[in-house]
Amino acid sequence: MISGEQIEVSKEIYQAYYGIERHTRTLDEKDQRHGLVLYSNLDTPEMLGEAMIPDRDAVSTEDAAIARILREKLHCCLNLMPEGDQKLLNAIYFDDLSERELAEKSGVPQSTVNDRRRRAIQRLKKFF
Repeated sequence: MISGEQIEVSKEIYQAYYGIERHTRTLDEKDQRHGLVLYSNLDTPEMLGEAMIPDRDAVSTEDAAIARILREKLHCCLNLMPEGDQKLLNAIYFDDLSERELAEKSGVPQSTVNDRRRRAIQRLKKFF
């Protein structure tokens, strides 16, 4: 039927169409038996059912609050450290300078910058 009107078709076309229809019904019945719920079935005039799907990439409120508290504590601990350690860690971790760039800028070998960074982090860990 097309627009409520029956149309005569060949046997091949009827069988192909019926096969597709039957397959679709079989899949729907199988989904129903297995308890599959489509989010589109949960649509309301105010909200789509898909809006109920949680965003896996979204940061939870709790995680954001914990991260903020840890950042605040980190900055407080950094302020308690010697000025040289503060400058070194700020340059590497907050100003995004590489150890090589910092070594060239300060005129010391990169291995020295690496050692100072490692020691500064060890001292910082004691505050946590």
